[in-house]
Amino acid sequence: MKVLAVFLGLLFFTHSIAQVSEFPKITPANFQIVNNNPDPNANAVVLLETAKTHMDISERDRALRIFHTYKARIKILSQEGFDKANFTIPLYKFGKDFEYVTNVEGKTYNLENGRLTETILERKSVITENKSEYLQLTKFTLPNIKVGSIIEIEYNLVSPDIFNFRSWQFQSDIPKIRSEYNVRIPAISNYNVTLKGPLKLEDTKSKRESGCIVLMGARYDCSNIIYSMNAIPAFKEEAYMLAPKNYISAINFELVEMLNPNGSVDKYTKAWKDVDMELMTDKSFGGQLKKVDFIKQKLDPKILEIVDPQLRSAEAYQWVSKNIKLNNLYGKYSQHGIEDALERRSGNVGDINLALTTAFNAAGLEAYPVIISTRNNGLPHDLHPVLSDFNYVIAAVKINDEYVLADATDPLVPFGELPLHCINGKGRIIYSRKSSEWIELTNKTVSVKEYTFIGKLDLDGKLKGKLSITSAGLDAVHKRKEILDYPSFEEYTEKFDEKLTNTSIINSSVQSLDDPAKLLHEEFDIETHLTGALQSGHVQFNPIFISRITQNPFNLDERTYDVDLGARDSEKHTIEIELPEGFTFKQGPKKMNIALPGSSARYYYSGEVQGNKLIVTQQLALNKAIYTSEEYFGLKELFSRIIQHMQIDYEFNYQPK
Repeated sequence: MKVLAVFLGLLFFTHSIAQVSEFPKITPANFQIVNNNPDPNANAVVLLETAKTHMDISERDRALRIFHTYKARIKILSQEGFDKANFTIPLYKFGKDFEYVTNVEGKTYNLENGRLTETILERKSVITENKSEYLQLTKFTLPNIKVGSIIEIEYNLVSPDIFNFRSWQFQSDIPKIRSEYNVRIPAISNYNVTLKGPLKLEDTKSKRESGCIVLMGARYDCSNIIYSMNAIPAFKEEAYMLAPKNYISAINFELVEMLNPNGSVDKYTKAWKDVDMELMTDKSFGGQLKKVDFIKQKLDPKILEIVDPQLRSAEAYQWVSKNIKLNNLYGKYSQHGIEDALERRSGNVGDINLALTTAFNAAGLEAYPVIISTRNNGLPHDLHPVLSDFNYVIAAVKINDEYVLADATDPLVPFGELPLHCINGKGRIIYSRKSSEWIELTNKTVSVKEYTFIGKLDLDGKLKGKLSITSAGLDAVHKRKEILDYPSFEEYTEKFDEKLTNTSIINSSVQSLDDPAKLLHEEFDIETHLTGALQSGHVQFNPIFISRITQNPFNLDERTYDVDLGARDSEKHTIEIELPEGFTFKQGPKKMNIALPGSSARYYYSGEVQGNKLIVTQQLALNKAIYTSEEYFGLKELFSRIIQHMQIDYEFNYQPK
């Protein structure tokens, strides 16, 4: 992250004129091959994109607002790029007021038989839907889209959030020829400006505007600055990553201080001790933690009698999880208050996990809330506190001098583990009497998937036997959710059967589906036909017929961000197949045991024929939850070698007796 300017509102530049480029007129020449496209194979490309953001008084709202104007011209290069004609603008609520959009305009240009045509977006096609109590979505789709179409949109957005000047992302999931961002910031406010991501600015132009805004009866100057980039490559997402906005090249503004109506200056860059005090004195946060006596009266008395602190913590966790169900709203603050949430048996994340923290304390345990930013929300600022970065709260309970992190919002997550959306860098543990501190958000439980198959191969090429699948950690959480999405385990089995090639499931059973504290265990009696199994005098097959790695999840030429699995991971196959009489081993995959430096990842494979049985063991262990970008190519090569190894079949000669 590069700091571009500090106290922006007090810095004025006079060496150049700040004026965003005007969009050139559309001509037939625009429908030819796009020059300077960083990715000619892309489905669409942004030809030009501009935005202007400024602070001013809104006549409609009679209050200070942030005004943001966006305009873009995009060329559709293939049918896969048609979705770029779909636009969704999120509008958030700040205090009592929502952001809102005005003057939405859209056009689609096509070149038909050498003639330029223009189709206008109709106003009735622009809709706004209420997504939640705090979020609305304005949606529209440009009409008459074809391969080669050029679309153009423009809209104005008005926001009451004057404390967070609008950030700008230069990168997106398609390439851009040029992107420009024009900001005009009055001298009443000072901002830290930071450029994130690997790309550098093409240019920065700035000027001073005298008396550009009248506030509180006084006229103030402004800094008018344009940031621009050319030939911007698309940001390519890949498996096992945090929120893209952590890595996308973007420019961010953080409010440092602002002049208020009485002439004094309010500082917004606070110390953590100020944030700690703000949280602990807030009735929707610290006020909930004072309700220990109330929770103690509600707790099952048997919980208080448990001597082992680990078991007592687990029971308190289960009690909260069963008594307050998540209403699908995130938040670090309590929405209803834990008393009301217990009565309703429903609440937001703050209601549940502040109740959990209080329940731990009521059970005689030392516990504190931990504010975090979820995986999709982005990493929190690590230099100084920005409270708006945090959108979630969990609990930390001290057991045997170590903190155990817990989130009681998901009944399928066992005590001592965190759901994947909570694994995102570090959280801030908020103590009641001393300064808060950072705490790593990790899962100590390894994600495990073990496949065991014991069967018998018949002369007709049918392989019959019992398949057992055991899951633990995040893999178990994911599998339980997958199974419970179906009305019954039988219907899940039917869908699983459909996914298996040349395989039929005869019987099935599951154990510990509703008990996340235990391993999840599935069993299937199966019958599969091994393709190419029996030819005259020759038999060829691959015994790993389920969960075989056939595609490399790592395919980028360069990955500038970490591989984040959420937890260490292990997958193991143990196979024992009884062979018919007359089978003699010819050739098969060789034994393999390869590892990355420091054994951060290891692949092991062993296969041998013992008497009339083929015995195969395969294990892939990813022994780190996070791999750096420097370790990426090692992982990529490891998976490539695994895939090559898995393509080798076992071959047998067959002579009937």
